[in-house]
Amino acid sequence: MKPPPYFSVSEPQCRLSDPAQPHKLCRRRRRSHGPLSICFSCKGKHLEGRKYYYYCATCKLEFHRGCHLLPPVIRHPFHPSHLLTLISLPPGFDISKIPRNTDDGSAASERSINETDDDDDSEDGGHDDEDNNFVDDDVIVNDGDGVGEDRDGDSDGDGDGGDDDDDDDFQQDIYYRVNGYDYYYNNYDDGDNAAYASISDGNDHRKCKCCQDPLKKVHYHCSICKFNLNLSCSMRPPPPTISHLKSHEHTLTLFPIRLPSPCDACGLSLSDTIDLIYACLPCSHMIHRSCIYLPRVIQITRHPHRLSLTSSLQVGDFSCGVCRQTVDINYGHYSCNKGCNYAVHSKCATREDVWDGKDLEGVPEKPDEDIEPFVRIDEETIQHFSHHEHYMKLHEKETISEKDKFCEACTLPVMISQRYYGCTECDFVLDEACASLPRKIYNPLHKHPLTLQPFPIDETSNIADNISTKGIFECDGCHRLGCGFVYRCSKRKCVFRLDVRCASLPDPFIHDCHPHDLFFNSTKGNCIGCGSDECSSYFLECIKCNSFLGIRCASLPFEAHYKHDRHPLILCRDEDTSSGLYWCEICESELDPKTWFYTCDFCTITLHVNCLLGKDMYMKPQYIFKIGYRHRKVEIARNDGNSRLFCTRCKRHCMQNLIYKRIGRDQSYCTLKCFGARLMLELF
Repeated sequence: MKPPPYFSVSEPQCRLSDPAQPHKLCRRRRRSHGPLSICFSCKGKHLEGRKYYYYCATCKLEFHRGCHLLPPVIRHPFHPSHLLTLISLPPGFDISKIPRNTDDGSAASERSINETDDDDDSEDGGHDDEDNNFVDDDVIVNDGDGVGEDRDGDSDGDGDGGDDDDDDDFQQDIYYRVNGYDYYYNNYDDGDNAAYASISDGNDHRKCKCCQDPLKKVHYHCSICKFNLNLSCSMRPPPPTISHLKSHEHTLTLFPIRLPSPCDACGLSLSDTIDLIYACLPCSHMIHRSCIYLPRVIQITRHPHRLSLTSSLQVGDFSCGVCRQTVDINYGHYSCNKGCNYAVHSKCATREDVWDGKDLEGVPEKPDEDIEPFVRIDEETIQHFSHHEHYMKLHEKETISEKDKFCEACTLPVMISQRYYGCTECDFVLDEACASLPRKIYNPLHKHPLTLQPFPIDETSNIADNISTKGIFECDGCHRLGCGFVYRCSKRKCVFRLDVRCASLPDPFIHDCHPHDLFFNSTKGNCIGCGSDECSSYFLECIKCNSFLGIRCASLPFEAHYKHDRHPLILCRDEDTSSGLYWCEICESELDPKTWFYTCDFCTITLHVNCLLGKDMYMKPQYIFKIGYRHRKVEIARNDGNSRLFCTRCKRHCMQNLIYKRIGRDQSYCTLKCFGARLMLELF
């Protein structure tokens, strides 16, 4: 819908002139023409900080710069019975802030005939296109006496002042460009304005009737009905009718009254949102404006099949596949095309982090290519895509005395009685589960498909005060560093990455340390594993007991191996503290039984998670990567000598299981943070 002519900014025109024969506005300098007497639009007085103002020689009218774009009186479809008048708060008070420069299309030829280039050079710095840019010195702060100051603190606009305390209540202006027209509105904080009572008569009329946001200091007002409208809403009038046959067979009409009833498309209240409402009165159909354009067929990574928008479901209990709340079958939602017992709220399914933005209506469905990760040679021999040059044979680790073998995918050591595939010609190892990892997955943590990449050779990550590394990566799920296989987003310019442990977490997730199913959700809370609400970027939620588990803790191995115990250690916690104190076998300090720790049921030993696995638990020994812009080579080594090494940077004992050795120099570092700090010192 094209805006009314008085919103056009292609020519600076007088708002009172005939559109067929408009009067052009000229710009007047205060030095050559004197100050502005009174702004015709906002009724505000002269602001001395202003470099110029607009003047209509035909109508003998003056306008603040910015106010020349605002008509003094408008008629709006939300309030067709009366005209709306432009006012500022409080009534009669000089306007406190003028919008920043707007692109009004004026050129040097449209200036006042008395204006000279010398004036431009003296006050504008020689820039003729000043109106086409936002500049800080155009922000005016009123001191209550009708005298304005520039944002830099001086009143003559020359930028000499340095005090900017006057702009404490200034917030960023919002600037729109719609259908070729430039709109703006000021974002003011008027919570301290005592003049509200005089306008609202003590009632709650302080909100805009369109967007429900608090009123700005300059807005449109109907004194008869106490109707108020912010500038942004007045400049973007909604279409009175919308015809969208995919959504509804009849034409929908704008319904300006907000009712506490549910939207027929999403089920949310029509009064609890800033969205506009459209209605079909013959059908008693009411819907949010955004819900009119909901896609008909979509696909999300939380379900393997396409989902279609429907208005009803078969009788039964359905929980949303995203938020896990109950789905009301009487309102619009998405359900599976294949007949699965799966439904999603329409608003949940079309969230930016859930849906990829593609409407698949009319798009033929292509079967997914199921690419096997390996070629089976015989019952015990395979050729894996990540190690295609050699065959790999199935083995089983039988004794603890065997040399430790680390899986190349998850970088965890192979445990006793665990089956794994080992290369027949080199030391390449994959445990049986990682060897079967699919090449392509749909993960609920990301809206795009993820593809398995064997090694992070080309991966670049910024760690330790922006020190770049090549050959290792940071998982976007648990934020741990890794050097194993990685699932990457298949879309170009999308850098989302998950290690194989986070990517393999199912939805719902069953953990032996919790009695109920855990679901991926958008909410978060204190993690039951570590007790922190900053455990991870993503959390699993238990709907029954309203508890949360961070992805970082969820990806911890349930069983681990300790070199001084022949039994596997189990991950657990003990909420009953009456059994006594718990002590870590390695660091010999007390551990909190309410957070997860490892224990052996046979030997009754207990260990901290980080003491057993290390802080960089997914970094593999004997792995070499590069760090810094000079690509210095670093080797990950075991810290299993008779005595703990000293860190070259912090000069303390390296207490972790792994250390970082700089190849070519006799230097060891306890963490990559220390390594990065050392590199920063070498730059200076």
